Amino acid sequence: MTTEPEDIDSTPVVARDTPASRHDVWAVIADGWTYSQWVVGNSRMRAVDADWPAPGSTIHHSIGIWPLVLNDSTVVESCTPESELVLIANGRPFGKARITLRLQDLDGGGCRIEMAEVPVSPPLNWLPKQVALAAAFPRNRETTWRLAAMAERRTRDDR
Repeated sequence: MTTEPEDIDSTPVVARDTPASRHDVWAVIADGWTYSQWVVGNSRMRAVDADWPAPGSTIHHSIGIWPLVLNDSTVVESCTPESELVLIANGRPFGKARITLRLQDLDGGGCRIEMAEVPVSPPLNWLPKQVALAAAFPRNRETTWRLAAMAERRTRDDR
């Protein structure tokens, strides 16, 4: 069971500015096979739907470190290309989370990556909201750093 979507503005948001364009950051996000490279905790990709990141599309990945690896999946809830992606990530045994990624142009070039994560199923949504959000914050900070670094590398490689 999930809850209604929460506005990203009502939860702690990790924000990372990068000299990479929204187009370059989106290119990394839109390549589902890169997901395990920038999302902390994912160890490998198993399959990516051909229409990723269209709403309803799924990526199948594994989390953990061998030999303690769980196969899981993430589904696109909504998508506005080069602007916003909302995912429902299955994080067994911890439950599901709604992850919102937003991209915004910066004055002078580059973009801001914003990421928020809210638990939407037990057991994590049994915790006080601020505890669950505080636990996700360091992981999301590293995730946005990795995403920015990959987009910046893509930008340099295209020159």
